[in-house]
Amino acid sequence: MKEKKVTIKDIAREAGVSIATVSYIINDRKDQQISPETKNKVLQVINLLNYTPNKAAKSLVTKQTQTIALYCAQANSVLEKAEQLNFIQHLVAYFHTKNYNLIYLDNHSIQKYDMVDAILTLGVDKQSFYQIGELNFVPVIAIDSLIDDPVFFQVNLDWQYIANELNDYYQNASYTLVSLPIYNEELKTYLTTLFEHIYWLEQTDVFAIPSDKHLVTVNQTIKDYYAHSEQMKLVTKFSDTFFDKLFQAINWAIHREQIENHNILV
Repeated sequence: MKEKKVTIKDIAREAGVSIATVSYIINDRKDQQISPETKNKVLQVINLLNYTPNKAAKSLVTKQTQTIALYCAQANSVLEKAEQLNFIQHLVAYFHTKNYNLIYLDNHSIQKYDMVDAILTLGVDKQSFYQIGELNFVPVIAIDSLIDDPVFFQVNLDWQYIANELNDYYQNASYTLVSLPIYNEELKTYLTTLFEHIYWLEQTDVFAIPSDKHLVTVNQTIKDYYAHSEQMKLVTKFSDTFFDKLFQAINWAIHREQIENHNILV
């Protein structure tokens, strides 16, 4: 089946602007007043959908560098830093098997990053994600964040499935989800609708852990730090399946595959 060709009308629809605006941007019309925000949005959609009608648009598509960048939310505790390091170590090892390199971006400043195929963000708030997206024309993919924008892929745990499995496991007995702080408010709010009891562990205080009979965490560092706690159950967060699906999303984004569902759940 022949692949449908992307048209300027498709770009306008996805970017939420007029066809004329798209035309002005890809032809770099200086006589038109177009805000930087609108221009960046249109260029992102052009890049995502691989729309290349002329030299101006073709210049947006670069050769692959086999390098992925990672931007993490700022860690505010030793446990948060350890959790991020654990993720990075697993991600580097996985990318090595795919002949990809990973570079870590400074989380103290948000700026334009060149010479990468895509940018991953880990646990960032929506505002920071969009700041990165607006500055870069390479695909930006959210991990551990709810962005819910059809222009971007997001890869998250299937929290609904996890909640259902835990309810079955504990036979509806009360349990507490122990989690490191979540800075993406949309994800944090969503979790409160699924779990009746959540304890946000912000400091490495051994006495701060709840005394509940049943404790659950998805954070490996919490499980390791409280190894003495027999009631702490670990739900593996970053599994091989997680990284496989993340890499699939990266490939879709890099090659501008037209995928209907950009919300990847693991």
